[in-house]
Amino acid sequence: MINVIRCLRYHNLFIVLAIVALLLAVFTPSLPVVAAPVVTLVPSSGAVGTTVSISGTVFNSYEGDNIHIFFDTREIDVSPLVVPSGGIFSVNFNVSANTSAGQHWVEVRTDTTTSSVIAKNSFTVDATALTLDTAEGPSGNSVNINGSGFYVNSTVTLYYYNPDKQKIGTVAASSTGKFVRSFIIPPSPGGLHKISASNDQANSAEVEYKVLAEIKLNLDSAGPGDSLNIKGTGFASSSKVNVIFGSLNVATATTDKFGSFEIEFNVPDVKPISYAVKAQDDTGNNSDTSFTVTAGAKLSESTGSVGGDLTIHGGGFKPGADITMKYDDNPIATTSADNNGDFTVTITVPTGNSGKHIISVSDGTSTRELPFTVEMVPPAVPSLLLPANGSLTRAEAYFDWLDVKDVSVPVTYDLDIASDQNFATLVLHKVGLIDSQYTLTANETLAADFKNAPYFWRVKAIDGANNVSEWSPASVFYISVPSVPAMALPPNDSPVEFPIRFSWQAVSSLSSPVTYNLQISKNLDFTSPLLDKTGLENSERLISKSDNLKFKKGVVYYWRVKAVDAAHNSSDWSPAGSFRFAPKSAFPGWATYTLISIGAVIAVLFAFRLGRKTAFH
Repeated sequence: MINVIRCLRYHNLFIVLAIVALLLAVFTPSLPVVAAPVVTLVPSSGAVGTTVSISGTVFNSYEGDNIHIFFDTREIDVSPLVVPSGGIFSVNFNVSANTSAGQHWVEVRTDTTTSSVIAKNSFTVDATALTLDTAEGPSGNSVNINGSGFYVNSTVTLYYYNPDKQKIGTVAASSTGKFVRSFIIPPSPGGLHKISASNDQANSAEVEYKVLAEIKLNLDSAGPGDSLNIKGTGFASSSKVNVIFGSLNVATATTDKFGSFEIEFNVPDVKPISYAVKAQDDTGNNSDTSFTVTAGAKLSESTGSVGGDLTIHGGGFKPGADITMKYDDNPIATTSADNNGDFTVTITVPTGNSGKHIISVSDGTSTRELPFTVEMVPPAVPSLLLPANGSLTRAEAYFDWLDVKDVSVPVTYDLDIASDQNFATLVLHKVGLIDSQYTLTANETLAADFKNAPYFWRVKAIDGANNVSEWSPASVFYISVPSVPAMALPPNDSPVEFPIRFSWQAVSSLSSPVTYNLQISKNLDFTSPLLDKTGLENSERLISKSDNLKFKKGVVYYWRVKAVDAAHNSSDWSPAGSFRFAPKSAFPGWATYTLISIGAVIAVLFAFRLGRKTAFH
């Protein structure tokens, strides 16, 4: 009972205290709550040289007062400053170059003592560092270098140690001292290689890249006997490297000072399946890749001539299958594979252009393409024989030159004849002549339109691979024309009567036979000849009354002759000769003399009689 009474007393007491507290809260005036000043840094971290913006807020209680701003123990340049109205301010400062990496404090003080700090914030200075997006790999790899903590906006130079110091290039640090630069790892021996970066502000950093060995084949698959090229990088410097195909040691190479090598070997004669190809040096650096052996074929030689023999060996094809061989897609031979899928066949290199060709071998399932090169050496320049330089020849000229020998047969020739030494005006162009000689046909007869006008000729050779020689030096020749006939009868300015015999000296020509043209005219210009005879086979002509030439007695006439050969090349006209037509009387000679005697007697008698009469008178 006593406990109950005590509890009631305590309960009433609590109620009274609560009412008193409520009344005090209502009737007691409230006091203002003062917020603490705040300092904000932008950015909050960065490299040395970074410009930091310091912003102060809620400095209302210090309006008009001087405040001091410190970065660690050093007061910044713009400090002290007066807190403006509103209690807000903003100033900048630069992180000095000698600032160590790590956390630093920006403090706002009412004076310079450390005990007067009213607000502060931390700033982190980035350490100089380099990182790689790829820490290891083969040379030739593209790597990104990330840098931080370098003096802002400074030029950073990068180096790669191989093992000597090699400059990679330069890059500009950002406004926070960071950069990214990519570069290709140069050929390097296997192992760790240092990469460094530095600037003029003595910032520097290093990182390491591990070069791994790597091999590359120029082909993923090929047949037995085919040539393979293998390149290796990242091996030990100046070390021996063994190349192992499956379990066969197929080649040995020596690396250069950068641990690289290159060598060729032939695919061994093994079953057509996949094999591992491995390269290993004396220090344990190694790399491997896979290679598939397929049906293969090889040529007895990779370079040859048109018309030459070429042997093709094949293996790994379908046993007993028909094998088809093509030369630039043109079938050239067929054979059959034996029970082991092997074959051997010899072909003749067909006519075609020089240079690269493809010989394909196929059993319908597997196809191999083999490169073959036809020699590209031009044949020798032909030496000209006939007609000799500066000589005369007939219109149907004969041309001869020395045979040209060449490994790619057959050799053919092109012949040019021109009327000028530059061969701008071609008279004849013959191509594909099989023989080293040529005679002009009747349709190709060379005319001598201009007396003593030369012709020029040249020859070039083309072999079976279409390799072309230079043109031979040009040779000059002249077409033979008949000389001017010398006139014989009738003598110049002599009297003639029918029959009149015209004769002249016979002439010759290399283009025989020679015929003659005879003209007779009553004027020297021969514009309207009384006689114009062509094609006279003999060097004379007899003109009789049957030719119906109406010569007038005592009139002077003119005649001339020219020679024409079988090629219709003619001489000039001979100088004109002259004659007088003087036919004799129709009386016999004795009668003429008798009449002359009688006339003389009559004349004497008449004179005698006339004299007597005169004397009588």
